[in-house]
Amino acid sequence: MRVKKMSALALVVAAAGLSLTACTSSGGSSASASAGPSIAASSSTGASSSTSTSGQGSTSSSSSSGSSGSSGSSKGSGTTTQAQSSTSGSKCTTDRLSYSVTASGTKNEIVVNMKNIGSRTCSMHGFPGVQLVGPDGLGDTGPDAARSDATPSTVTVGPGEETRFLLHFSPDTSGSGKTYTRLDVTPPNETISQIANLNDLTITVSATTGSVPDIVVDPVGYHVGSGK
Repeated sequence: MRVKKMSALALVVAAAGLSLTACTSSGGSSASASAGPSIAASSSTGASSSTSTSGQGSTSSSSSSGSSGSSGSSKGSGTTTQAQSSTSGSKCTTDRLSYSVTASGTKNEIVVNMKNIGSRTCSMHGFPGVQLVGPDGLGDTGPDAARSDATPSTVTVGPGEETRFLLHFSPDTSGSGKTYTRLDVTPPNETISQIANLNDLTITVSATTGSVPDIVVDPVGYHVGSGK
């Protein structure tokens, strides 16, 4: 009977050992199973990160390309602007102009011709400044011309070409007026003037200035035939 009890105890211990082994094996399988998805998720995250990085690289490349295209377009616009500026010409300055005066065919009105003697096209816009000058030089000056109500336009003048403006005056009727033989002309938007001789023409206006100006100037751009 004693031997049988020992055998029974041995069986109990063996059964306990098998149960422990089974638990350990089951726990290991569970841990292994838990580790599997974790690693898979990590791999998936890595793939996603790689894809995202690749996407960012593409976006960056695309953005860089777009920026470069925009910059090129901006430069192109700059080149176009310079070309247009060169074509239209710079402002006509006093030292690039010569003057001559002719009759307009209308009483009390003369035409002042402005010729571009420079080597480049230039442009003008607005009213010239005009002052009457007597035979005794710049010390013998008369009134400044008032501006008419005509609307100015931009005039482009090539080398050797001319543009013109009209000068209107009210002749003296008192018999005591002053006669002028030259004009002191300042081109539009300039500060330096130049003398233009009236030659065979003269302008005689009242020696005293009334409420109505004795001399009035139009803007540049008066057309004679096909001229400017």
